[in-house]
Amino acid sequence: MNIINISNSLNDVTYDAIRKDIMNMTLEPGMNVSVQKLSERYGVSRTPVREAIVRLQQSGLVEIYPQRMTVVSKIDLDRICEELFIRTSLEAAVVDKFIHRCSELVGDTMQELINKQRKYMDKEYFTEFYSKDNRFHQLIFETAGQALAWKTVENVSSHYSRIRILHGKINGVASIIDGHERILAAVRKRDSEAMRKAVMEYSSNLLEQVKSMSKQYPHFFSNDFQQP
Repeated sequence: MNIINISNSLNDVTYDAIRKDIMNMTLEPGMNVSVQKLSERYGVSRTPVREAIVRLQQSGLVEIYPQRMTVVSKIDLDRICEELFIRTSLEAAVVDKFIHRCSELVGDTMQELINKQRKYMDKEYFTEFYSKDNRFHQLIFETAGQALAWKTVENVSSHYSRIRILHGKINGVASIIDGHERILAAVRKRDSEAMRKAVMEYSSNLLEQVKSMSKQYPHFFSNDFQQP
């Protein structure tokens, strides 16, 4: 029983490590990621790597070409539009409940998260920066009593998560902090419409940036941009 648990744990750890590097663009879209290369990179045997690749394929993060190669999936621009639609629609939908339930402590926590993000604006700290970014939005959903909706957002954001990392590397992350400041300003005023507008504006601005990035780095993308 212990051996099985250890094996399962190693499989999970390997999967999590590879997935994290795909999501933060350390393993770039289109990169060849053979079992052998990944085994050497992460210092594990081929068995947990094979298991991880199967799971990553199922989630659309790698593509397997039998007898040829395995590559990190390129970013799907149509998928980004769909993910942003889901994310933005759900966040906008919970605004009224959030404002109704929001306490001064929640507002102070949001401010603290923004302050921490300012400390992590350099590229070398992007993991920490986007961790605080996620927590900022998670707090909105949880305060509104919609934790399941947040889980849904997380589960469907694989391409969105990669594009925001690329956006940060190219354009910096100041616009994200500005967006959070606008959201918090609306929260302090308990202004649902202003908060909802800030949420929608961030999504719209990101889509415009995506259009530019797809032209600048076409090798990272699997299709042409078609803004809805």
